[in-house]
Amino acid sequence: MTEREIFFRNVLGLTDPVLIKNLIENTQPKLLKKRELLQNVGDDVPYLYLLSTGLLRGFFYDSEGHEITDCFGYIPGTPAVACAELNRTAQIGIEALEDSALYSLPFEVVLPLMESNQQVMVLYNRILLHSLQEQWENKIMLAQDTAPRRYLWFNERYPGLIDRVSHKYIASFLGISPVQLSRIRRAIREQKVQDSADL
Repeated sequence: MTEREIFFRNVLGLTDPVLIKNLIENTQPKLLKKRELLQNVGDDVPYLYLLSTGLLRGFFYDSEGHEITDCFGYIPGTPAVACAELNRTAQIGIEALEDSALYSLPFEVVLPLMESNQQVMVLYNRILLHSLQEQWENKIMLAQDTAPRRYLWFNERYPGLIDRVSHKYIASFLGISPVQLSRIRRAIREQKVQDSADL
């Protein structure tokens, strides 16, 4: 099998050989260098992008023009979607935090398939539900928990990202300052040392 066929079969879980052939024929690779933008807020987005390898950050701007980190994408198969409605103007920017590889599919191919192919619709609904659940989880955590608990939650929810992502982006995502994040991490390290000493 080719890399693209493996991606559609093993990563996305598609089984229809006709569908897979159609997707392979219409898919193009998209490579991003670290810090390169896939798209910015307000851009027209004619493609659906699916992450193959790498790490992406979604962000938007506050009223003063500062970037606010909204989400991270690092699991293969994650869609890099900048708007709840497909084929619309981007509502968030998407930046590569590592060299990343994606597959791009034109919406002019994807949208008809969503209406005619059950596997595509099931996949889209699964992705949409996962995204909605993740957004609600994030909102509840940010609204209800203390900064230290948010940090601990981040490490559980996104294992390993603390070592791959700039701490200013993590602080922005958690709704705290980089200085607060640094203090929280130091306090947790010191507590672990104290707990070890008490054993």
